[in-house]
Amino acid sequence: MATASSINVYDHYAHEDDYADLDVNGAALRLSRAIACRTVYTTPGETDFSAFETLVELMRSSYPHVMAAGSLELVGHSVLVTIPGSDPALRAVQLMAHQDVVPVVPGTEALWEHGAFCGFLDDEYVWGRGALDIKDMLMGELEAVEYLIAHHGTPRRSIYLAFGEDEEVTSQGAAHLAEELLRRGVRLAWLLDEGTTTMCDGAAYGAPGTVISDICLSQKGYLDVRLSARGDGGHSSNPFGGTSLERLCRALACVSTSKPAPQLTPIVGDTFRTLAPHVTEEPFRTLVADVDANAERLAEVAAGTRDLHPFVSTTVAIDQIEGGSAAPNVMPGNVSATINLRLLPETSIEDALSLVQDAVDDPGIAIELVHATPAGRVDSVDGAGYAELREVFEHYYPDVVVVPSFVCGGTDAIRYESVCDSVLRMSPFRPQPEEETRGVHGTNERISRRTYAQGIRVLVSLLEHTVL
Repeated sequence: MATASSINVYDHYAHEDDYADLDVNGAALRLSRAIACRTVYTTPGETDFSAFETLVELMRSSYPHVMAAGSLELVGHSVLVTIPGSDPALRAVQLMAHQDVVPVVPGTEALWEHGAFCGFLDDEYVWGRGALDIKDMLMGELEAVEYLIAHHGTPRRSIYLAFGEDEEVTSQGAAHLAEELLRRGVRLAWLLDEGTTTMCDGAAYGAPGTVISDICLSQKGYLDVRLSARGDGGHSSNPFGGTSLERLCRALACVSTSKPAPQLTPIVGDTFRTLAPHVTEEPFRTLVADVDANAERLAEVAAGTRDLHPFVSTTVAIDQIEGGSAAPNVMPGNVSATINLRLLPETSIEDALSLVQDAVDDPGIAIELVHATPAGRVDSVDGAGYAELREVFEHYYPDVVVVPSFVCGGTDAIRYESVCDSVLRMSPFRPQPEEETRGVHGTNERISRRTYAQGIRVLVSLLEHTVL
C-alpha cells in the first residue's frame, strides 16, 4: 500500500513541454536571489527590513512587463502589485504569497548542506529557506504574470498580487492590504493563496492506491487560552488543599477529557462524496454510499485515525506549562499553562472558549484568552475559480483526484474574505513528499527546478483560463 512518502510525484507530471519558451533557468536564478534575501520577520521594532527592501527591488528589476503594465506599491512593508485589465466591469483576481520566512532553528546551522540564505543553485535544486514556504509561490506568480503579459498583452480582468510581510507571525500585513483594497472598492472574483503542497495516497479515506490532492475552501480557527493558578509556595510537607500546580493539572485534565465530539463539516462531507467512487475499504466503503445519513459515524471513524483526526475535530493541545517549583520539597507559586485549540470551520471563538470554561470546575483557576483568529468562511466548489483551478491542476497532474478540503493551519487568505467571493488555497508546486516534510520550517529546504517550472505552468494556464 502506497504512503505519502512513497509517492513519486514526477510520475504524475504531464505536459511539461507546454510553454516551451518558458525561461526555466532564469526563473530558478531569480528564485535563488529571492531566497538570499533574509526576510525573517520578528517584531516591527526588531525586524531587519533592509532584506525586505532588497526583495522588493529584485521584484522591480526582474519583471519588466509586470512593472510596465502595472504598479508596485508598498503598504507598510507589504507589497501590492496592480495590473489593470481592459474591462473594468469584470471582477479582478488575486494571486497571493508572503515575503517572510521562518528563521533557522538555532543549533541546526551546521546541518544545512548549503547556507540557508545563500540561495544555492545546482543542476537540480534551488536551496534555502523559503524555497517551499513560500518564495517559490511569490516569485512563481510573478514569473507567470510576466509570461502572460509578454505573450498576450493586457488581460481583460485586472490582476492583483498581494505579498504580506508577516504571515509567519501575525498576518497584519495581509490585513492592511485587504483594508486598502476595501477602501478602494475592489471586489475580487477569486484569489489563490498557499495551501497543502503534497499529494498523498487515499488509504486514510479507504481508497488505497488513489492519489489525492485538495483545493482548500476554508481554514481552521486558532485559539490560545491560558489557565493560571495562584500559589504562595512554602514547604511541601503541608500541601493542604493541593498545590497550585496540582489544581492546574486537574483543570487541564478536565479540559482534555471534555473535547468536543467529532463532526463532519460540509467540506469534509464533499471530500468523501468526491472520493466515493474510489473507496474500496470498509467501513468507509459502506458509509460513503450515503454520506448525509452516515455523517456521525463517518466523523467518528475518521477521528480515530491520525491522518483524518484534524479534519473532523476541533483539536485541543496542551502545549506549555510555566512556574513549577525549582525543588521537589518546595511548593510552587503561581503557575500557568497555555492550551492551543484549532477550530473546525463554522465553530466560533466563543463556542471554543466556552468549551474550556465549562470544563474547568474551579473558581480558583483564571482563564485568559491570549490570541484568537476565527475559522475561515466556508466557500463553495461552485464558486469562481474552483472549476478552472481543478481543470488546470488535473491537466498538469493527471491521475490525481482533486478533492475539496480546508487548511488545518492558517494562511493570509482569511484576511481577504471581505473583498473576495471565492477564496482558494492550493499550491501549484508539488515537491516530493519527503522534501516537503523535511524542508518546510526544517533543514535543507529546497525545491527542484522541475517542480518549480511545473508550478509556473499551472499558474500561467490558470490565468489564461480566467483573465484573458
